[in-house]
Amino acid sequence: MEPGSTPSGETRTLLNSFSNSYVEAREKFLRAAHEAGATVHTYQQPGVTGKDGEPLACDVAVLGPTNANTACVVISGTHGAEGYCGSAIQHRWLLTSGTTVFKRGPRIVLVHAISPWAFSHQTRTTENNVDLNRNFLSHKGDHATSNPSYDLLAPFLHTKAYSAAECLEAFEGYRSCLDQNGAHIENELIAGQSHRADGLFYTGNAPEWANGCFRQIINDQLAGIEEIGFIDWHTGVGRYGEIVYLCFDDPGSAEYQAAADWWALKKTEHEAFSSGCVPQYNGLLCQAIRQELPTAMIAGAVIEFGTGDAYSLFRSDRLDRWLRFEGSHDANYARHKCDYCNAICPDELAWRAHVLEQGPRIMDRMIAGLSRN
Repeated sequence: MEPGSTPSGETRTLLNSFSNSYVEAREKFLRAAHEAGATVHTYQQPGVTGKDGEPLACDVAVLGPTNANTACVVISGTHGAEGYCGSAIQHRWLLTSGTTVFKRGPRIVLVHAISPWAFSHQTRTTENNVDLNRNFLSHKGDHATSNPSYDLLAPFLHTKAYSAAECLEAFEGYRSCLDQNGAHIENELIAGQSHRADGLFYTGNAPEWANGCFRQIINDQLAGIEEIGFIDWHTGVGRYGEIVYLCFDDPGSAEYQAAADWWALKKTEHEAFSSGCVPQYNGLLCQAIRQELPTAMIAGAVIEFGTGDAYSLFRSDRLDRWLRFEGSHDANYARHKCDYCNAICPDELAWRAHVLEQGPRIMDRMIAGLSRN
């Protein structure tokens, strides 16, 4: 657009898929799901309420044949506030492709706001500060593992987050620590930790409500399915506008090849990380699909829409943690919260239009790939 111009009516309509609150996002999703003819299942979260006192729930819209032997699962809100992007994609897809009657092909399962408390409170973690994407551990003992790299880097992460000068100093110290000890310790930091309940990437010490909820959804909606494709929508990793596909299957496997065929994957996901390789995350939500349905063929990816550079991601992670603990009563809390939300879901026309153009296409490619099988 030219400077000073305003978005066209078509662009404004497109951007209406984005929401400013959990309540708004949920209403849009449910309305679009009903208009598309989906069957909606609601999983209420007990014992907690949203930012404005509203009840919380994960809603699941299901389309397609009930006797399908293939299925597509698309998830928003694993990291709470990142779900505003995923929700917008789900909403846009329902308006454009969801109205098509799927008499053949895969069952479509849209999981909206799997971590509803975090979605509503516009933060990354659950009501217990648990990073849901580190909470799906196979064994109870996995919740009690040490992470020396986290302890080494924590002094740069557990500091005042709103001071620009202190933030830059912390980042420079963080980068210096990586240079001295090896970039691999950043991957170890990110992988998950169980001993700092006030920290980032906290696994928790037991499965969260959302963990059990997602496992229930898998068994309710996907039992008996032979082949499953999945997308778990995220934001942050990658440069502004970059789409990063994090596929955790071995590149030589049939699962990886299926995802590579759907999305024409190139082996460049590692470029988004300082170490040059993807972290060995512990307890990813998507791994629960295979844990619950061990005989199914399961392929897919965590897909990130990049929002900035490494410094931007460092700043946003620190700010979210600080707001949760030391900054919870800060006089400028609301402004800081807006800064965080804008960092992980930019309120910019170009970025949001890109998300809504590419997100539904990525979904359609997975659906088309499974339809050919």
